[in-house]
Amino acid sequence: MTNVLLLVLDTARRDALTPSGAPAVADLARRGVAAPHAHSAACWTLPSHAAMFTGLLPRAAGLIRAPARTPHSCREVVLGQRDRLLPEVFRRAGYATSGISANLWIGEHSGFDTGFGEFHSVESGRQGGLHDPSARARARWAREAARARVDDGAGAARAIIERWSTEAPFFWFVNLNECHSPYLPPKPYSDVGLLGRLRAAEEARRYLTLEAIWRACAGGLEVPDEALERMRHLYARSIELMDDWLAGVLELLDARGALDDTLVVVTSDHGENFGENGLMAHAFSLDERLTHVPVVAAGPGAEELEGLWSLADLPRALARATGIAHPWGPDLCKGVAVSEFDPPTGPDDERVLRSAQEWGVGEAGLRAMTTPLTSATDGLLKLVRRGTDEELFDLASDPLEERPLGASDPRAAHLHAALDPSPVAIEAQPEASAEELAEIEERMKLLGYM
Repeated sequence: MTNVLLLVLDTARRDALTPSGAPAVADLARRGVAAPHAHSAACWTLPSHAAMFTGLLPRAAGLIRAPARTPHSCREVVLGQRDRLLPEVFRRAGYATSGISANLWIGEHSGFDTGFGEFHSVESGRQGGLHDPSARARARWAREAARARVDDGAGAARAIIERWSTEAPFFWFVNLNECHSPYLPPKPYSDVGLLGRLRAAEEARRYLTLEAIWRACAGGLEVPDEALERMRHLYARSIELMDDWLAGVLELLDARGALDDTLVVVTSDHGENFGENGLMAHAFSLDERLTHVPVVAAGPGAEELEGLWSLADLPRALARATGIAHPWGPDLCKGVAVSEFDPPTGPDDERVLRSAQEWGVGEAGLRAMTTPLTSATDGLLKLVRRGTDEELFDLASDPLEERPLGASDPRAAHLHAALDPSPVAIEAQPEASAEELAEIEERMKLLGYM
C-alpha cells in the first residue's frame, strides 16, 4: 500500500514557491509532477479544506456560511459528511491516519479531526497581543517580535511527526500556518534586523487585524508601499521556513526507509494579496492570486495529480493514486475550475453598515463586503459572478483582472454552464455554548479572525 503525506502550506501563493525560495518543493516537482491548472475551491481556510476533505464544492458541502459565527458552528455539518471525509475513507481502507493543524478552523472544534486516529492542534499563542490595545500587550508584542524566537507551530508539528510510526501504511495530513499573517517568522528567517522587526510588528497591528483587512478590501484603507514591501519580504522568508520544514520531514521518511513508498503532496488552501487591486490578505475576492494554487506531488501514483483542476477533486486523485475504494464518483471539474465565496455578513448586518459608514467606503465598499462570489476559469478566460452581475476576464492580457469584458462573449459559454450547478440548501447550524464561545473567541483572535 502507498503511504500518503498531504501537506497544506496555509496561505502560500502559487508564485511564492519559486525554486530559489522553495527548493524542496521544486525538487519534488522535478521528481514528480506539478499541476498547472489547480485551483482552490474557495479563498479562505474553512471552505477550501471542506472541499479537499469532502470532494464537494463548498456550497454543496454546506460549509460556506457557518463560519459567520465560530468554528464550532461547522462541526455538525462536518460530522454529517463523515462517510466521505478524506481521512475517514483512508482509515476504512486500512491506513493509520494522523493529522496536525496549526489553523484554528481545521481542528477538533470544527470537526476536522474526524477520521483521524490521532490528531493534534498546534498553536504558538504568539499573536495574542495583536488585538489587545493595552500598553502592556503592545510592549509584549514588540518584545516578542524583536526577539524573533517563536514560530507558528512548525517546530511542534515536527516533534509530533518524529513520534509517528511508519511501520504500517499511513495517511498523514499537516496544515502549516507559518506564512499566514502577520508574517513574523523567527530567526534566522527574520532577516530584517531589530528595527525592521519592530516596524513589521507595528504594521501588523495597524494593517493586519481583521477590521483593517476588511477596510482595505472595501477601499477605505491604503497600506503604505514600505509596509507592503516588508510584508512581502517576510512572507517569502516564511515560505522558506516551511520549505525547510518539508525538507526535514522528507529526510526523516528517507532515513526510515519509507520515502520511496510515500506519495508526497504539497498544496495550499488559498493564496494572499499584498495590495494588488487594493486587496489585502484573502478577503472578499476570488482573484487568481487567491485561487490559483500550487499542487506538487512526487512518489507512487503522483501522475494522477498532474491534471488536477480543483482541490475538490484532490480526494479522487489520491484514491486513484493509492488504489483505494472511494465514495466520491467522477471528477467535478474537468477543464474548468470553480471557486466560491459567501461573505459571513449580509448588506443588512448592522456591524457592516456601521463600518461602511465609518470608513467612508459608500455603496461600492458595502457591496464588496457583502456580495457572494462565484468564479469559473479554464486558465485562459475567467468568469466572475458578483451576486447577479457577471464579468469576464482575459487572463493572458489582464492577469490582475482589472478590465472586464462583456460576459455574453460566446467564448465563455462553458464557463457560464460551470457556474450553475444544482442549488443546494444550506441549513443554519447550532451555536456553541457560552463557555465554548469564550474559549474559541480567544483562539480566533490569535489568528486574526476577530
